[in-house]
Amino acid sequence: MAAHNDGAGHGRIGVLGATALVAGSMIGSGVYLLPATLGAVGSISILGWLAATAAALAIGGLFAFLGPAAPEARSLAGYVQAGLGRLFGVQTTVVYWSLCWFGNVAIALAVAGYAGFLAPALAGEGPRLAVTLAAIWVSVFASWIGPRTVARIEGWTLALGLLPVVLAASLGWLWFSSETFLASWNPRDLSVPAAIRDSGLNAFWAFLGLESAAAVAAVVRNPARNVPRATLFGVLAAAAIYISASAALMGLLPAAELARSDAPFADAARLMLGVGGAALIALFAFVRTSGCLVGWTLVAAETSRGAADEGAFLRVFRTRPGEKASAVNLLAVGVLMSLVAVMTVSPTLGEQFGVLINVAVLLSLYAYILAGLSLIRLSGSFPPGKRAAAVATAAVAIACSAGLIATGKPIELAYSLVPILAGAALYLVIRRR
Repeated sequence: MAAHNDGAGHGRIGVLGATALVAGSMIGSGVYLLPATLGAVGSISILGWLAATAAALAIGGLFAFLGPAAPEARSLAGYVQAGLGRLFGVQTTVVYWSLCWFGNVAIALAVAGYAGFLAPALAGEGPRLAVTLAAIWVSVFASWIGPRTVARIEGWTLALGLLPVVLAASLGWLWFSSETFLASWNPRDLSVPAAIRDSGLNAFWAFLGLESAAAVAAVVRNPARNVPRATLFGVLAAAAIYISASAALMGLLPAAELARSDAPFADAARLMLGVGGAALIALFAFVRTSGCLVGWTLVAAETSRGAADEGAFLRVFRTRPGEKASAVNLLAVGVLMSLVAVMTVSPTLGEQFGVLINVAVLLSLYAYILAGLSLIRLSGSFPPGKRAAAVATAAVAIACSAGLIATGKPIELAYSLVPILAGAALYLVIRRR
């Protein structure tokens, strides 16, 4: 019946629920080390946050159009393949799989950083690497037990994990020092464009997951109206919390101290709440990052398994009869994450974290460019007015993504190029089968 075209069926979510989904997908463990990475730039990195927010809003608009343009698609790779064909669909699968395990190593590094705060013997380059590797393999084992276990771990750790960020974004302002903030404004004497260049890519890491509302458009009431609004509100909510928390920390800790910190939220909590409060915040961050790592390890493994089942990945990764979790996929993810952890070891935790998140962001931005090109191809099915809006949105999203990619450092661009080329090579292998 036409009366149900608004999608108001039982169990569907409205704009508030979809907004919570978008914001919740972004507000997580990724921010726990970000202030340390941005501290190297100074509090002028707030401008990078604003640039990243603008880019996130543009890319979010892209996915609001992609949903109705390719309603059968169920993933980022599906959106790309619908408009650009199987080559780019396979390539996007490999790119997304790769950004999962680069991002997972960054999360494992956050686990190690807060573990080092709780147990100083675990701080330092060698112990930090050991804890990072241990966190990776514990998450692999937990994911192998099964998805139900992963879901329970995520649920138990979610509320605890939000506390440090919310505390810094709110109560942190009671201890905020404008003198500290201004003294840390631009320690490297960068121009404004250079400061945005050096911080915008880092900051965009916090917005990965912005496509969540579009991905679940089928369960959103009146998706044509509510998906764009939920994406806009979700990105703005996440940006407000992240920018507030980062600015508060930059007014609590001098830039040089923040850049050296292995646990920035715990170090800030020490000033606000004393040693006991700092230890509690560090424990919460440790628990949440550990739980998040388990969840994303399973996502990475399921990405390759699902693609292999559809004939878009190597056959060795296919589901085997009776499997509840794929040992082959999890083992591959664990080995690759371990290699990345070793290859990116840096003198400070913040430096290594910056490389890892930038590679993950560069890979996501490449996929977003492909999604934008796909939308331009698919927009022919829209009425003229909507088609013009879709093409304009895609063009802005592509330009924002390309602009952020241009800020990547040579080593980061080199790392990100490997999965892109591997995806093209995999397509050739699949086509010959």
